[in-house]
Amino acid sequence: RTGNALPFLVRRIDYPCRKLVIFKVISPISQEFVDTLPMSAIVAALTHTLQRWNAEGRIAIALSGGMDSMVLLDAASNQIADYPQNRFEAIHIHHGLSPNADVWANFCERECDMRGLPLTVVRVAIKRADVEGQGIEAAARAARYRAFIASGAAFVVTAQHADDQAETVLHQLLRGTGWAGLAGMGEMRELSPQTRLVRPFLHLDCAEIEQYAKDHQLAWIEDESNDDAAFTRNFLRQYVVPPIAQRFPHFRASLARAARHAAQADRMLEALARIDLQWSGHTARAELLDNLPEERQINALYHWLHGQGITPPSQTQLAEWARQLFRVPPGDRPHQAGGHDLLIVRKRGVLSLKRSNRDDPA
Repeated sequence: RTGNALPFLVRRIDYPCRKLVIFKVISPISQEFVDTLPMSAIVAALTHTLQRWNAEGRIAIALSGGMDSMVLLDAASNQIADYPQNRFEAIHIHHGLSPNADVWANFCERECDMRGLPLTVVRVAIKRADVEGQGIEAAARAARYRAFIASGAAFVVTAQHADDQAETVLHQLLRGTGWAGLAGMGEMRELSPQTRLVRPFLHLDCAEIEQYAKDHQLAWIEDESNDDAAFTRNFLRQYVVPPIAQRFPHFRASLARAARHAAQADRMLEALARIDLQWSGHTARAELLDNLPEERQINALYHWLHGQGITPPSQTQLAEWARQLFRVPPGDRPHQAGGHDLLIVRKRGVLSLKRSNRDDPA
């Protein structure tokens, strides 16, 4: 669309030599056809999320150019008139990891121009230390989150859906993660005191999003890396999820429910940690934990560190730190635990945290 022009039919074009797929506009369809479409679950989900979190100010649509984010962009562009107090825009993160990255950025620019939405293309550098410590997927996510925070948007809206949530929970389960990991993705996450990330499509299946794209004749691109089973998510999507879906058709809803239970358990454990440590800001009381079971000590340390924006270490490391910190020192002499750029100091029964660098958000 350009201005008030009509939406268009699209034709898929494959470029096997570049492993690129794009959808090209070939002919207009009538506006009357679009107007006859009922209010979709897509639009309803977006509206509900914006209202639930009182989204005001600058609202940025995270746009990769893929089908999911193009559906989100289209739904948001049709909601602008309903939110005159807000400024809608889009943000595209150029990771530079694909030879087609420039093509994707240009595609997003054209699509935003046709909808009259401003677009910011942010080129990010993936830190080598992040890749070595977390893997390329986590490092790219950390870079995106830094860019979202730096954008100054009050809300960043992303298009993850129920299939993505199911893959996340399965992945975390296979990694042996704790309750926080099993909780998967939340509908809202605070990236910083000024920026919130919201996910309106978490309860929608990929099939519903694909149907919207077809009904509204949207164009989108395909990321060639989605076919690479070397990435864990792709492996789960291609080889693990299909047989599960065949045997358990409602597995997405079941895993989403399990994620909600895990999130509830994690919140309760955090509440217990706050009671045990009586923490306030960067300091916490330690003496109440000296004679409690190791599980309580580890739980308190885990949630206290997480509350400071630090990714806690392994359970083994936390247990070692707990043994060093939660004991009455002779004469109450100061003692400490930690490593690398992180140091936890206990002095006169009070824990304090010292570090040289802040962890990137995950």
